[in-house]
Amino acid sequence: MSTDLSIPRYSWIEDLQGLLVATTEAALGMHLLRAAGLITGGTAGLALLISYASGWGFGLVFFLVNLPFYAFAWMRKGRGFAVKSLVSVTAVSLLAEAMAPFVPVDGIHPAAAATLFGVVCGVGLLGLFRHDSSLGGVSIVALILQDRLGIRAGWIQLGYDLSLFAVALAVLPADRVLWSALGALILNAIIAMNHRRDWYVVT
Repeated sequence: MSTDLSIPRYSWIEDLQGLLVATTEAALGMHLLRAAGLITGGTAGLALLISYASGWGFGLVFFLVNLPFYAFAWMRKGRGFAVKSLVSVTAVSLLAEAMAPFVPVDGIHPAAAATLFGVVCGVGLLGLFRHDSSLGGVSIVALILQDRLGIRAGWIQLGYDLSLFAVALAVLPADRVLWSALGALILNAIIAMNHRRDWYVVT
């Protein structure tokens, strides 16, 4: 019995539904975080911090902070990955804003928001990775380092997250940062345990 570790060749309709489901999950996770005043890691966490500090909308900030990473993604991962990542980030930016009036979660406990975010966004990121996409920024770098060095993407992102949370202590109450760390830990553990080179390879 042979084992084929190459990327499955999805049809355009399979890619479309996969990316739609994954970005919807990620957007729901971001919506939960904002409702509880929490952050996460990566460029999404940076966008949330900027949004809280400036009053600008998360969707616009998230879209803008990811723009510099697409050229790097194009050079190192190819046009398809860069374009799909741009589409995914744009979709999450729009969906996170659009679902706010339709999914009221005001008053959600930070522990519940952090836990649910970690699960739904972690699964969403796995879906994006399987369809050769990402949510830009740090996840692009993490995937490249995983492919080049064999270091799992989840652990790379966790290191960045810890640095971002240290900065967040100057902007947010300490308890919000701690609950945010719980969500990031759950998310990155899901990715680290389920996105493995020997199970599924992203080229």
